[in-house]
Amino acid sequence: MKKISLILMIIWMGFIFYNSSRSGTASNLVSYKVTNTIRTEKSAIVNDGNSNHKIQYSRLPKTKKDEKINIFVRKNAHAFEYFVLALIVSGCVFYFLNLKGKKAVVYIAFICLLYAVTDEFHQSFVPGRQSLISDVLIDFIGSIIGMIIFYSVYYNIFNLRKIKRN
Repeated sequence: MKKISLILMIIWMGFIFYNSSRSGTASNLVSYKVTNTIRTEKSAIVNDGNSNHKIQYSRLPKTKKDEKINIFVRKNAHAFEYFVLALIVSGCVFYFLNLKGKKAVVYIAFICLLYAVTDEFHQSFVPGRQSLISDVLIDFIGSIIGMIIFYSVYYNIFNLRKIKRN
């Protein structure tokens, strides 16, 4: 389990780095695709699921409302990447370094925050991308949520095992 968690962490950090290395145009096209899927599904719901009236969106968002949806998708993607990173780093710290409690939380938070800062710094050199402090905060919030979920699940399982032993 130790080696797997370390390998997963490295792979996931590489995935985040890859996403940050994509140009602003390429990154926007991916988020626009998700935005258009949301808009298409909303169209299906509004039309009571009648597939004859389902609108297939394939254009870039042009209205302010569509652009807000796109920004929402992009920011949630940031948070999700770091949510998963925190889960993996928590497993690494727990299994590989054998740290638990407050000390582990400090290590996990530091690793995730440091990676978020370096990721945003890296983005400042990518054409069409920006380095934003707000993105670091969004990343860190995603990682905090990931840590909370990891430790909630861990301690619930730990307590269940303790109860079964008694």
